Order: sequence, then C-alpha cells, then structure tokens
Amino acid sequence: MTGTTQHSALPRSEFRRRTAVLFGVVFVDLLGLGILMPLLPYYGVRLGLAAETLTLVISLHALFQFIGAPILGRLSDRYGRRPVLLFSMAGHALAYLVLAMADTVWLLAVSRMLSGFTSGNLSAAYAYGSDISAPAERTATLARISAAFALGLTFGPLLGAVLAGPGDPATANFMAPALAATTLSIVSFASILLFLPESPRAVSNKKPHGDTAETPFTAPPFVRLAMALALLVIGFAAMREMLFALWMHDKHGFGTAATGSVIAIHGLLVAVVQWFGTGRLSSRFGEGRLLMVGIAAYSLSWLGLALSSSFLAVLIAMAFSALGTALFATSLQSMLTMAVGDSMRGSVLGTLQSSSALARFLGAAVCGTLYGQLGNDAPFLIGALAMIPALLLCQQFLKRIAVREAQA
Repeated sequence: MTGTTQHSALPRSEFRRRTAVLFGVVFVDLLGLGILMPLLPYYGVRLGLAAETLTLVISLHALFQFIGAPILGRLSDRYGRRPVLLFSMAGHALAYLVLAMADTVWLLAVSRMLSGFTSGNLSAAYAYGSDISAPAERTATLARISAAFALGLTFGPLLGAVLAGPGDPATANFMAPALAATTLSIVSFASILLFLPESPRAVSNKKPHGDTAETPFTAPPFVRLAMALALLVIGFAAMREMLFALWMHDKHGFGTAATGSVIAIHGLLVAVVQWFGTGRLSSRFGEGRLLMVGIAAYSLSWLGLALSSSFLAVLIAMAFSALGTALFATSLQSMLTMAVGDSMRGSVLGTLQSSSALARFLGAAVCGTLYGQLGNDAPFLIGALAMIPALLLCQQFLKRIAVREAQA
C-alpha cells in the first residue's frame, strides 16, 4: 500500500512550523466564511427574494463545490498543493468582493458559485498535512486542521454579527462583513505565498511522466464505499445544521441567544475533541473504531434532539453531535490517505469533499419537506435510523481496507 510506508522527510521543527501555518491559513479562511454564514439568509430581505429562490441561490455554493472539489484535487496531485491553495484563496477573496457589491440576485448567485468552485482549499490542506506527516501522526495532523475549521466557523458568525451592526436585515451593514471576509482571504493568500513552501511529496509527484496512478473513477471499491458513506452521513448532518435554529424556535421556543450559544458550544467541543482527543484516540483504538463511534454518536445525537424536552437535553444531544463531527470525517480522511498512493491523495480527498458537498446540497433540498410534511422531529428520527445502514456500509468499507492492507 503506497501511502502508508513513507514518513515525513521534514525535520521536526519544520514539520511543526508548516503545520502551524496550515492551521492558521485554514482558521483565517474559515473565519471569513463564518462571518458571512448568519448574514446570507438576510440577503433575501434586502433583495426581496422569495424563500424558495433564496435557498436555491445559497445552495449554489455546495453545488459548485461538488463540481470543483475533485477537479482541484486532481490538479493538486499534478501541480502541487500550494498552487491550488493560492488559487482557492484568490477565488474566495474575489467571491467575497462580489458579495460586498451584490445588489442583485445575479451578483449573489455569482458570488456563491465562485466561492463554491474555489473551495478546494480544504482538500488541498488535508492533502498537504498528509504529505508532511508520518503515518502515526497523520490522523492527529488532519484533526488539528479540522479543529481550525471548527474554530473559524465558531467565531466567524460572532464577528459577522458585530460587523453587521444593530438593526434589522433591511438596514444592517452587509458590506463591512463581506469586505472583512475578503481581507481575511487575502491574508491567507499572503501567508501561503510567504510562509508555506510546496509539500515535498507534491513536488515529487510532478516529476514522473506517464503516471498511471488510479483515479477516483477507476478506484478500488473501498474508495467508492467511502464516498457513499460520506454522502449518507453528512447528508443528515446537513439537515440538522439547516434546521436547527428553526427547530429550536418551533419545538422549544428558544430565541437567537440560546440557539447561538448552543451552536458556539458545539463548535468549541468539536475543536477541543479534534485538537486534544482524536489523534490520541486513533493511536490507541485505530481509525476504524473511531469511524464507527462517530456514526453511532451522530445517531444518538439526532435521537436525543427528537426526544429532548429541555435546554440541558439539547446541549447533551449536541455534545454527541460534536463527538460524531470530530471523529467521523477525520477518521475517514486519514484512512483514505493511508490507503491510496501519493499521486492519488489530493484527487481522492477532493472527491470526498465533493461527495460531502453533494450531501449538503441534497440534505438542504429535502429537509424542509420532511420538516413541514412529517413534523419537526422527523428529519432527526429518520437520520438516527439511517445510521444503521451507515454502520453496515462502514463495516464493508473497513473490510475492503483490510483486504487492501493484506495485499500491500
């Protein structure tokens, strides 16, 4: 198995420096994305859009991420991680600048499509972290990059609320948050340009000619099983994310302060588990067990939300969600990077990100129907039950991984 026997060629101090830069780049970029997340729905009020039109426009980000992520992943394998990271940050800066000037639905749509298509930065960042990590450290490195992701999405919305200022959606300052997000993407671009050299393995991957490495479309079954698993699990996770604020209001009568505090606590818990726990747990129990625990934690979380009758019960359920979020994606990414060749790593991670984006798009598309037609708790109850076939699918994935290892 080509991805598991190599160790980072970097000195320990350089490995730590590059990991810190990568953490900072992802954090700053996601901070910019987080600034805009709570404000995007209010563009509908400003532009006079119907709810159906607005949700469709907002979901264009996920749809174009589905298209762009595998393309950028393959480009990162061929030309290196650094050019893709720079391209993604430049694309985000331009998308946020367009958003700052968006006074029509078409400019809003262009901004969402551009930000989605250039969102290959995460798969490139994960591939870079895998390139510079020894196999024993890979899960911990990917978990820390994911922690930067969680922290950016935790503190970004708080900063966005401050920049937007007081007032209703019709009078709030939308330009300041969008320009702040633009600035943060430029900061990330400059940090990569100045402080992050190319990944050693990505450089070596550019040298051979006539590379016959497999692609995600001709990949072994375990890769396709991983994509299907991500599609199923993250699709229901996206439903919870999309519906949570509305559900908190409709079921429990909680306002924005309570909802915001739960979301912030959830994000902090994800970051804490990923930074301090995921790497240690993977060393002790293995990524396969963590993957199963992550799926089970998601199921318990959604069941807990459906049965909740108090604020404390909601917090406990969301703590299980944080555990599932911290363990599932990182474990799946780590197992894939160790099971595929170096020349395919960015491509596979890009396709995994693409599957996740498609899952979020589909989850957002159907959750409103389930919520409105079957009841407030229906998406959570269905999601909890859907994790049973997800666990069976995970077992098949782990069996295929074991066969791959036996053939190495």
